[in-house]
This record gives sequence, C-alpha cells and structure tokens, in this order.
Amino acid sequence: MSLWISLYLPTHSLDVSFPYWPADAVAAVLVKDRISACTPAASILGVAPGMSAGNARAMAPGLRLARDDPQARQKHLEGIALAMLQYTPNVACFREQAVLLEVQASLSLYKGARALCQRIRATLRAMQARVLMGMAPSALGAWALSTQTRGRRRVLAMRSLGNRLDSLPISILPGAQEHADWLDGIGCQRLKQLRGLPRKALQQRTGRLLMQDVDAAYGLRPHNFPWFEPPHTFRSRLELMAHLEHTEAILAASVHLIEQLCGWLRARQMAVCGLDLLLHHEKGRHACPPTRITLRLSENAWQPNDFIHVLQEQLHRLALAAPVIGLSLDASQPTPRTTASGGLFPEPGQWQRQEHRLLDLLRARLGEHCVQVSQPMASHLPEQANQWVALERSECKQGAHAWPPRFAAQSRPFWLLEKPVALSLRGNNPIYRNMILRLLQGPERLESGWWDEAGHRQRDYFVAQDPQGARYWIYRGRESSGQGWYLHGLFG
Repeated sequence: MSLWISLYLPTHSLDVSFPYWPADAVAAVLVKDRISACTPAASILGVAPGMSAGNARAMAPGLRLARDDPQARQKHLEGIALAMLQYTPNVACFREQAVLLEVQASLSLYKGARALCQRIRATLRAMQARVLMGMAPSALGAWALSTQTRGRRRVLAMRSLGNRLDSLPISILPGAQEHADWLDGIGCQRLKQLRGLPRKALQQRTGRLLMQDVDAAYGLRPHNFPWFEPPHTFRSRLELMAHLEHTEAILAASVHLIEQLCGWLRARQMAVCGLDLLLHHEKGRHACPPTRITLRLSENAWQPNDFIHVLQEQLHRLALAAPVIGLSLDASQPTPRTTASGGLFPEPGQWQRQEHRLLDLLRARLGEHCVQVSQPMASHLPEQANQWVALERSECKQGAHAWPPRFAAQSRPFWLLEKPVALSLRGNNPIYRNMILRLLQGPERLESGWWDEAGHRQRDYFVAQDPQGARYWIYRGRESSGQGWYLHGLFG
C-alpha cells in the first residue's frame, strides 16, 4: 500500500505574476487579453474569469494586470518540488498546478502522517506558498481531495477514500473535461453515479481515459508519473516584484531559496559548509554591484535551520547600499554527506554539532575575528606555546577531529597569568597571599629560548596547594637573572 500527498496551488498564476500578494490586492492575470484568474478583492469589485481586460478595468479602476507566463509558472512549480525532496525522493509535478509526493517510506522517519504533514506545512509557510494539501492512498485520489475547499482532504484507508470520492463532482477528473456536457445531460454529476453506469457502454462513448482516471483515483490501478529530477548543480535566482529595503524582508525571501537548496542536498546526498548569497540592486543610471553575503559554517550542513540562523545574524549587521530587486543563491563546493551511524551510541563527532552551531552564530553576530581559538606553537615555554587566532574554517574537508586542537594530557592550569608574579619566601617555602604553598607535584623542567634575545630560560615547574585547597602552578627559576619562585597559573 502506498500513501500520497498532493500540494495543489489554487492561485498559481497569481502567485507567479504577483509574488507574495496581500489579501487586499486588486490584481488579475491575462491570457489572450482575457481574465484567467483574479484575487478575491478583485472578485468583490466584479472582476471575473473570462472578462476582457477593458471591462475588468472599468469594473475596478485600480486593477493591476499581468500576462500569464507559463515558463515562470513551471519554474515556480519546480522550485516547490525541489524543496519537497527533503521529505521523499519520489516527487512529481502534475498538471502544471500541483506537486505529488509518495511518502509511504517516509512515515517512520517523521513519526507518522500527521507529523509529516506538519513539517511539510512549515516548509510551505516558510516559502510563503499558497497551497491546499490532500492525502490519500492513491495519487489521483490525493490530488482530487486537494482541489476541494470543503470537507476532509486527508484519508488514510482505501475504504474511506472511496466514500469521500463518491460525493465529489465528476469534473475533478482530468479525463472528464471533454465529456462534461454529455454526462451532465444524462444526469451524471457525481463520481458515485459515474461508477454506477455500465462500464462497457461508458467506454464506448467516452473512451478508456475516463475510466482509467476513475480506477486510478479509487486506487484500483496505478497512475504512472514522470518523477522530478533535480539538477546536477544548484544555482537559483529569485526575482522580486517589489524593492526590498529591510533585512527582515530579505531574510523571508532568502528562505525560499534555502528550502530549495536543502531539497537538492537531500536528493543528491550532499552537504555544504558555505553559501554565497547575492543581493542584486537596481540597474541603469544608479546601478551598483551586487552585495555578496558569504556564509561559512564550522561543519557540513544540509538542514534549513543551520543556514537560516546564521544568515539572520549576518543580515542584522548588514547595511544595504541600495534596495534589493533580486536574490541568487549558489552552493559552493558541495561534498558527499556522511551517513548516520547505525550503532546504539552516537559517534564522538556528533557531540560537537551543537557547539559548532553556537560558534557559527557567534561569528555571524560578533564578526569573524571576534571569536578566537587557541593554536599551539612550537615552543616549550608556556607563555609562548599558545596563541589566539580568529576562528576561520573555510575548508570543511578537515574532519571534526582536527578542530578544536587537542593538547597533551599534562598538569596545566586553566588560567595562565599574562606575566608571572614573584612570590616571597618564608624559610624555604613560597608564600602567596600570606599562605604557605605546599608542593604536590613536580618538578617539570623546561629549558628553552637560548636563541631568543631574552636568552636561555631554565625553570622547574611545580603544582602547589594552599591550606584552603586552591592549587597553583609555580616555578623556580634556575637562571642567574630570574632565580626565585614565581606564580604562573591558577587551576580551576
């Protein structure tokens, strides 16, 4: 048994011609100088499909008109299909106005049909797509339910699907369009009435296509669809109807492209650690080059939130040079995604994922050079054995084991003083804050720096403890210029 989800776009041509149109927009789409679709606000003023452009303007003086663009509609439909590849590899575009998903194998991954529908709706809301969703055991049945504005649009059992389809009009089937007048003339208006007619006689008058659609809708025969194939490389552009001047609007438009990217990554089993987002500005006399926003992550990612949160922080610090009229997104250097471990316990690298995401947000919010990481140096002297450098990881080919660096398991304090502090003596014992320090561990002899201008340094390091239990890292200088006891670090 299979399970299908249909995403029906009732206002597809309007969504393409007037992206993100508000509820009070007075707009319509023309096909051969005739109205093919209009917004609810235009319908209230008297605009209706089939009306000429002149009559429509007379009914609604402020009416915005746009000609239908089939290529743009197909690109918009493929963009939604690309984003839906996050949930199943079996995606098909149907009748230029719907996207079909075969999701039976995805139910266990997303913990049931209800949770899966919620995830899909969240993606569609992020893309600001106006969609009606239907679910049924057959593909054509799911599509038929998704076209309905009333009643249940989600059934899981074949018997429930049959009862629901019986009450629907015959006109919802693609093969019934050319025979609609004849069927209405004989009083056949519902699918239940159509199934009650003699099958052989009906096929002689209408052909096989109508009955094939009926059988496919009721799940009696499969309906073959050409599956949607994602492109080999990802590079997507979004043209905007309005000029965007605020980062919140730019982020909302960017999510549309990021959702498509994540669908492409899931279908190709790839991941990326960097994205290039170009903000295109006005052309002509006041033209200026596009604004480039580069996202660099600490590890490969393929989930939408991994990119959206970092992009949001970078946009908060962005000062636009000019209004934005278009966006383009390019995935730089995708790499094969590592498969998840099938063992009982998580792999060591998985524990660092949350830390990496936090560091990515800090870098985006504070700046690339404000988040630093320690880097070991080739020196035995503690004050020279480490330096702090900006956390930059543009090459994700290094594994998680290479970052951050690991140090040798030695007795080293958490806090190293910038300059050693000279300690007084009471007898032969070092004193710190009027407390005698008792030596617990050592000595650890370090000799280095004979080639530096400061000269040869010879030290014996000890771990010491005061009467209250606090531990210190102290050393005794052995060179003639620095003899005596010094405090160099504090243990946590």
